[in-house]
Amino acid sequence: MRVLLALLMGWLLFRSETAMAAAADACRLFVQSVLPGLFPYMTLSLMLVSRMPGRLPPWLLVVLGWCGGSPAGARLLAMHPPEDGRACRRAAAACATMSPMFLLGTVGTWLESPLAGVCVLIAVLGGGVMAAGVAGLRRHAPLPRTDSAPAGPLSLSAAATSAAGTMLMVCGTMTLLRVFAALVTEVTDGVLPWLTLPLTSVMEVTCGVLQLTRLPLPLPLRTALAAGATGMGGMAVLLQNRALYPRGMVSLGEQALWQVLHGAASFLLALGLMMMMP
Repeated sequence: MRVLLALLMGWLLFRSETAMAAAADACRLFVQSVLPGLFPYMTLSLMLVSRMPGRLPPWLLVVLGWCGGSPAGARLLAMHPPEDGRACRRAAAACATMSPMFLLGTVGTWLESPLAGVCVLIAVLGGGVMAAGVAGLRRHAPLPRTDSAPAGPLSLSAAATSAAGTMLMVCGTMTLLRVFAALVTEVTDGVLPWLTLPLTSVMEVTCGVLQLTRLPLPLPLRTALAAGATGMGGMAVLLQNRALYPRGMVSLGEQALWQVLHGAASFLLALGLMMMMP
């Protein structure tokens, strides 16, 4: 592991120009497209949940988490994990996705079609419901009890501080994975150029979706690809949620399976919706 880390650090230094450009690109997207909606919502949702006594019903955590987008749902689940392991995993699978504000405002703008943005939103929501259904098929043991819930109501400053820490983690994962996606695709461009965009989308979804929406393809297909990528979330969303989920809630393999199913269902639903449009 130490050798691998040293090699990666050397790769960053050797290709510093590529790494710096990719990091700047990721940070710009974070500031323009992720931070404006996610940070205020997460701050207010933390204040709200901290004022609710006892364990919250899973459906409420799903609604609050999905409205904020990943990793808001994981952050709220960490504060009030349901006692039933199956319900907790269903909630996690349902809301591990991009926020409605990002899907409608940002992706819809990138597609240059508000209607396409609505189709992406509906498809990703439907994909989340399907992923949650699969996550609840297997019987799970109860989760271990945690003391992660706040002792009392969070003040505005405390909630903002907590949300800011989570946002820094989001920015960090976006930046790191965007950098390594750029370094890897720099190699594949000369050998397997068709791998460049899929690798970018899998590693850092925000940058990948931006490129997908700019492809010279019919609008229905571009919309479906955007829905599939945002539904899946990629490695960045996987790592963000994994860092916040309650301990012992889900294995890495299960989490990856949920996201792949979510992405596939979102792609098919969006394609069907767009094909039905006049």
